Amino acid sequence: MRYLKWLLILILSVIVLLGLGVLLLTIFEYKPDTVLALEIKDNQTTTIQTETTYSVMTFNIGYAGLGKDEDFVLDGGKCGRPDSKSVVQTYLEGIESTLTENLFDFYLLQEVDLKARRSYLINQVLYLHEALGDDYSMQFAYNFKVPFVPFPLSFTDHIGYVESGLVTFTKYEVTASTRYQFPGAFDWPLRVANLKRAMMISVLDVENSDKDLYIINLHMSAYDGDGSLRAQEMALLQSYLETLKEEGHYVIVGGDFNQTFPEAKDIYPVLQDFYVAYPIEDNFLPLGYAFQFDPNYPSCRLLNQPYDPQGENTQYYIIDGFIVSDNLTILSFDEILTEARAHTLDLGFENSDHNPVVMKFKLNQ
Repeated sequence: MRYLKWLLILILSVIVLLGLGVLLLTIFEYKPDTVLALEIKDNQTTTIQTETTYSVMTFNIGYAGLGKDEDFVLDGGKCGRPDSKSVVQTYLEGIESTLTENLFDFYLLQEVDLKARRSYLINQVLYLHEALGDDYSMQFAYNFKVPFVPFPLSFTDHIGYVESGLVTFTKYEVTASTRYQFPGAFDWPLRVANLKRAMMISVLDVENSDKDLYIINLHMSAYDGDGSLRAQEMALLQSYLETLKEEGHYVIVGGDFNQTFPEAKDIYPVLQDFYVAYPIEDNFLPLGYAFQFDPNYPSCRLLNQPYDPQGENTQYYIIDGFIVSDNLTILSFDEILTEARAHTLDLGFENSDHNPVVMKFKLNQ
């Protein structure tokens, strides 16, 4: 009888502690304004021009914790974070090399940790900004800000504290940078320890033009079983694109859509019961826009296991790329790739579960 009493006390204590934890997370839940002006650090002075060639890279760096040797519990793997700080540092140095080996005019990065237990508290935003140097401005928008993520249920492997988000670097003057909160959220209490998805919009003046260049960096919802979050996010993006088109602006949307581009939906069929990156609706794009992606290489892999390019359980996706307005001309990436389109850098998922997607373009007069 005495043992039963202590067992009941233990069970009640655990319930109380869990309830207290959820209460604290609810109290301190990140609740950003729907529209939030952002700081532009080290803003540049060079203005964008028409009929000039520019380059852009979009790259979900996976907080330098999801390289070739990693898996992740939400994808069917086992791990919540890498084994050590040195693992993260190695991946981060590889990501730095990818950014700096061929310097681009714009970098749109996703899943960049400002301070997080999962990446051993390395300030990746500062690290990459310093790596690119004084020729680049930096804008950061939170996409994930939680005091404690108790998942997975492990004393050593849980995600814990997270400050992470979107980063845009550019060599050109930015006149305004704004975070737009996507509508929709998971139900409580899952919501309080989850991402707050957003898109970050950078506006750049165009020399001798009354139109601006809008660079939109986004990371859309995943693990959205019924598709309701995706639908709300895409509706907001669609409406915003329509407004920009009516005003005649130049527009590039880049990022991790977590959805397959319509023309790519049959390239990598989903194996077994793996995560499905549902295709974007065929009629989603407003008139005057086009998708830009690379059908020849995957842009993402499933983290159900460490990377095995020959393995039968290796699942690929094409979910990273761009949307561009029709007043831009897309150029061939180099003399070898003669087709004028975006190009995926096939890096073998060495330092992230995503490959970078790059593109060259010019603004039409």
